[in-house]
Amino acid sequence: MEPPKIWRDKRQRYLALGINCKKCGKRSFPLSEYCPYCGTNDVEEYRLAETGKILYFTNVSMTSDEMAFNAPYCLGIVELDDGIKVTGQIIDCDYNNLKNGMEVKMVFRILARDGHEGLIKYGFKFTSM
Repeated sequence: MEPPKIWRDKRQRYLALGINCKKCGKRSFPLSEYCPYCGTNDVEEYRLAETGKILYFTNVSMTSDEMAFNAPYCLGIVELDDGIKVTGQIIDCDYNNLKNGMEVKMVFRILARDGHEGLIKYGFKFTSM
């Protein structure tokens, strides 16, 4: 069975999108129809910054089945240059040299594989600059 078209056509699956609130001026992630700070629906979509700094990180060795192909991996909280904080895998670097404050950039990669349905889930991860 082919994955549903709706799965492939969602822009936020392939772009890191957040909202900018026109009422209170705050930005947030993920994409939503309402501002989580003031509750208004007067929001506009915006694309998150693609660079930032690692705030915290940890190594993950025990995972769900759909993430097992990644294990072990490093998971971090990154503060993007626009102030938004996001969680993501940190890849393609020597994990022994990772440090809080290290500059990273967002890249598009496979996040998970659903073996039962065969769906490949894509999204953002981070790599050192």
